[in-house]
Amino acid sequence: MGELDLNFLLNFLAWLIIANFLFITFRVFIFGSFPKSFIYKIHHSFFKVSHKDFAKAHYKGIILHVTLTVFFVLIPYIVLRYSI
Repeated sequence: MGELDLNFLLNFLAWLIIANFLFITFRVFIFGSFPKSFIYKIHHSFFKVSHKDFAKAHYKGIILHVTLTVFFVLIPYIVLRYSI
């Protein structure tokens, strides 16, 4: 219960990078491999959106996730890793 160890923080950020990019890869794989109509049907039952709007929202979500992961996890990891 003392100071935050720098090595612990670096390990945590490294595992967070791995977990986030695995999730992003999984999300891209699921959306790209399954027939788009199957995934669209599942979501269309909850949200009444067109197929085009569904695809736009999905890709915007992926872009947002990648952007946030890079800025809030990858860049701090690189700065901490190479500033020692």
